[in-house]
Amino acid sequence: MATGQDRRLRARDIDRAVVATALDTAYADGQLTFDEHRSRVAAARTATTLGDLHALAADLQAAVPLPEAIRPAPGPSRRPVIVGLLVVVLVLGVAVVLAVRGSDAPSSPSVAAPSSSVGPGATAAGTVTPIVARPFVFDTPEGLADFRDRWITRFGDPEVTELVLYPSDDRASLTRLAESDRVRDVSVRGGFAESAATSPRETDELPFDLTALDVAALAGLMAGSASFVEVPDASVTHVIVRNEGVPEVLVYAADADGRGGYLQATLAGEVSRVSPHRP
Repeated sequence: MATGQDRRLRARDIDRAVVATALDTAYADGQLTFDEHRSRVAAARTATTLGDLHALAADLQAAVPLPEAIRPAPGPSRRPVIVGLLVVVLVLGVAVVLAVRGSDAPSSPSVAAPSSSVGPGATAAGTVTPIVARPFVFDTPEGLADFRDRWITRFGDPEVTELVLYPSDDRASLTRLAESDRVRDVSVRGGFAESAATSPRETDELPFDLTALDVAALAGLMAGSASFVEVPDASVTHVIVRNEGVPEVLVYAADADGRGGYLQATLAGEVSRVSPHRP
C-alpha cells in the first residue's frame, strides 16, 4: 500500500492504465454503475499523483494490484563518483595525447553503444496487459445460459418483468421489481448498470422467471428467424420476453432495407404466431 509520501508522487501513464483496468473490472462485475465507471475512468486518465489514483479505487474489491511508488536502490554519494570520473577523464586525456604523439595516423576512439534496460514491473514497451471482462453473447444457448446465471449471481433473483435482447450489439435491457408496485431498469453491456430511479409498475407488467426460458429453443428461433419472416437476408433486430398475463417471446427480424416481420412463442419455444413480411 502506498504511504502518505508515496501518494504525493507523480503518476505515470502505466499507473493510470492499471487503475483504469481495475475500474473496468469493477464495472463488469457490478461494483460500479455506468455513470460511476465513466466519471472515474475520465478522472484516472487525468490523475496527477498516486494519491489521486488510489482515491478512485479505494472502495473497490480490486482484482488488479494498484500502483505503488518505484524507488531507486540507495547508492553511494555523488561526490566520490564525480571525483572518480574526473580522474578517469584525466588519465584518458593523457593516454590520447601520448598516442597521438607516437603515431602519424590519427586514431578514432571507440564509443560503446548505450545499453537499454527495462525496470522491474514494466514491459519493454511500457505497457500493461488489460483485463477484459467476458462479454455477453445473446444468440447461442451457451451465451444465454451464461447471461442468466450471471444475472442471478448479481441480483440473487431470477424474476424480471421484461427482457429485451439486442444480439447484434451484445447488449440487453431488463426491468426488475424494486418494490411491490415499482420497477427498476437495468442496462446490460459488458456488465450490469442499474438505474438509481424507479418507476410505477403497470397493471399488465407481470413478473416471469428467467429460469423458465428455454435458452436452446430461443437460440433456435433466432437462428431460423429469416425463414419465419420469409426474408432470406433477415437477421434478428431484437427479442422481447414479457408477461402480460401469459409469458411470451417475440422475435423480430429484418434485412438491411427494413423488410421483416416477427414470430411469437412460449418460453418453451413453441411458436404460436408468425407475422412474415408482406410487400
